[in-house]
Amino acid sequence: MVYTAFSPLPSKEKENSYYFLAGSIDFKASNPWRESLCKNSNEFIHFFDPTRPDHHLLKDKEMKQHINWELDALELADKIFLNFLSEAKSPISLVELGLYSKSGKLVVICPHDFYQYRYVETLCEKYDIPLFQKLEQVKF
Repeated sequence: MVYTAFSPLPSKEKENSYYFLAGSIDFKASNPWRESLCKNSNEFIHFFDPTRPDHHLLKDKEMKQHINWELDALELADKIFLNFLSEAKSPISLVELGLYSKSGKLVVICPHDFYQYRYVETLCEKYDIPLFQKLEQVKF
């Protein structure tokens, strides 16, 4: 099951796992990484996908609701997949990395050519966060 920013958040069920899909947005990709990850998972994993194509059009009240949805979903999640794409700046993803470094929830995917790779790598080493170069390396 995939919950989007347009969906209310569920009540947590013990038999299911909940993963938040944080990271760079890839609107122009023919095979977006979030969709690919969801398709290759098992039926007991529920995903929170914060992607909103209309993000840049949100008014203040709508933006605040969206940010609160994300923060609530991050708290509810058992794991947070944080995927940095090479060509992206991903400022919100860097904030999420900082917020959740000590949580034990993070799994980070960051290629060497990401502009802040050394920062990401250092945080992952310091807080024992699994760090992968490619999304395909991550196993559920």
